[in-house]
Amino acid sequence: MLKSASDGTSSTQSRPGGGLEQWAERHLRYLMLAPTVLILLALTIFPSLYMFYAAVHKISPNPDLPWEFVGAGNFARLLSDAQFHVALRNTIVFTVVAVTIEFLLGLGLALLLDKFIRRLTFLKTVLMVPMMLPPIAVAITWKLIYEPQFGVLNEIMYRLGLPLQAWAGDVNLAMFSIIVADVWQWTPFIFLLMLAGLASLPVEPYEAAALDGASSWRQFWDLTIPFLKPVIAIALLLRVMDALRLFDLVFILTGGGPADRTKVLSLYIYQVAYRFADPGYAAAISLFVLFVTIVLSTWFMKRMRLAD
Repeated sequence: MLKSASDGTSSTQSRPGGGLEQWAERHLRYLMLAPTVLILLALTIFPSLYMFYAAVHKISPNPDLPWEFVGAGNFARLLSDAQFHVALRNTIVFTVVAVTIEFLLGLGLALLLDKFIRRLTFLKTVLMVPMMLPPIAVAITWKLIYEPQFGVLNEIMYRLGLPLQAWAGDVNLAMFSIIVADVWQWTPFIFLLMLAGLASLPVEPYEAAALDGASSWRQFWDLTIPFLKPVIAIALLLRVMDALRLFDLVFILTGGGPADRTKVLSLYIYQVAYRFADPGYAAAISLFVLFVTIVLSTWFMKRMRLAD
């Protein structure tokens, strides 16, 4: 008995750190999640909390001065800020027009190439190129295209005998120019989602509809659109959320001009924070954009569920 006890004691003592190993085994799941949680805290949660805190303070550009608590004062300024109203209107116009055109073009291209896509792999790759380019590269490319003196677009206009345009510098064409660049870049995104949705559609309902004499147009409205509703919802939701955050194209092409015709909310937030040195008010505008995005997303998803 004494010998066996002494053997057990010696075996336990011969495993230093055994308790640490057992603790690690019991908490392995938490240890595996710890890096992700830390990254999430550092990159998402902490900045969000900091933005909430900044939005209720007036922050002086002088770092030696303390922050002044103003409560809802920064949010109240949104009601009387004419520049904010201009940026909000421009953002809404851009989002509605650009996303609508992108959806119609993307769905149309997907329907057109659905039956022939296996034989047109190269064309599919070409259509994906704009979406894979960095936004800054897209903005610079279109800035060169729109260049009044040496741009490709005005060169084509000149050869066709048409009047030259300032494009991004014209008050009547600036927003149109930005929308065209955005449509060029993001229509492939809608196209790719719609094409994937079309490839997953069941064949049997279409065969039954054809036997009943339903036309292609009737099949499209009664079968294709209902089947694609989940894909359409995701595509539109992602594009609307991204369009509300438009910055790169406007910053490079127009800088918000001319005459504030292309000033959008993201650019105005940048100007308030860095040009006007009012980060507290900029945080309040950012929270407003976040709130609008969440409300629109929730409403849109509920509408799609009800439609089902």
